[in-house]
Amino acid sequence: MARAVVPVQCPGCGQRDVLWCEECEAPWWESPLRSESAAPRLDVPGQPALPVWAIASLVGTNHGMVSAWKDSGRRDLDVFFARAARRGAQDIASAVGPQIAVVPVPARRRSTRRRGIDLPMLLAEATAAGLSDAGVDARVTKALTIGSGEQRGASARERWRQASSVRAVPHLSVSGRALLVDDVVTTGATIVAAARALEVTFLTVSAGFCLASAPASGARGSGEVS
Repeated sequence: MARAVVPVQCPGCGQRDVLWCEECEAPWWESPLRSESAAPRLDVPGQPALPVWAIASLVGTNHGMVSAWKDSGRRDLDVFFARAARRGAQDIASAVGPQIAVVPVPARRRSTRRRGIDLPMLLAEATAAGLSDAGVDARVTKALTIGSGEQRGASARERWRQASSVRAVPHLSVSGRALLVDDVVTTGATIVAAARALEVTFLTVSAGFCLASAPASGARGSGEVS
């Protein structure tokens, strides 16, 4: 009766009467994989590539689930993706080190108001919890801020220009190594801008972590994130 009044369907495949199906859920419990090679903006001349782990590739049903979470008001997926981030963080704990500051890449205020929740902060808190589960001294540090604008639907050039508005929080006294956390990585422009913004602080970015990473250019299917 509840499903008749408030119908639901899996955001990945569209199966009716389930919040998400087992088949679409499965990829989010895989171990995170290094994905920096698929993000062209992470390739900075003269610098080693910043390691970035992603739990899944932003294609197919994975794309549908992330899109529903970010842009279609599926707030029931907050818990789902928080759990995925927490479990994924446990898998990368050995590569992170004994102590780390978990820094969320800041969401734009317009996006946070529209969604009613700060998605990168949600993931950062889950990531820190997962690292702590694995014995890492991990604490969420809100070290970055960002200007206005909207990246949804923006081109790679526009994303790069908008990412330049990322700034370090003034008078930040935290020091040590930092793990940048974002929801998805497409070109890598925002991750690079965040790392550069932290160069004026006592934090050194050692890696990035996200839910999903877009595949390399040319490998994306029709209608998927470009």
